[in-house]
Amino acid sequence: MTINKKNIKALSIVNTTHSIGKKQILLNSQETSTPLTQIAITRLKAGEMAEEHLHPTMEEFFLYQKGDAIMTVGKEQIICSNGDFLSIPANTLHSLKAITDIEIITIGCATY
Repeated sequence: MTINKKNIKALSIVNTTHSIGKKQILLNSQETSTPLTQIAITRLKAGEMAEEHLHPTMEEFFLYQKGDAIMTVGKEQIICSNGDFLSIPANTLHSLKAITDIEIITIGCATY
């Protein structure tokens, strides 16, 4: 087993997979033998939006660190803010719109 220690200040800032916002990747699938696909700190500016999409073989988890957002899951709109945690089952339509600048810890986990 390899111990993996990183400091956020040293992590590169990259574009998100959905081409909105930026993220810093804390852990990716090549760094673990678990079904985790990624753990990242994701930041969106007010008004940015991840369009409706789904992940057939991945569950997603969101821990809101700062700001306010609307997460639409299926047809339900959920207001999320600092301290809120949200889990999205695999194969579930969802979208995200930042109301203010937001910072989220995002975790993906493969369901195979």
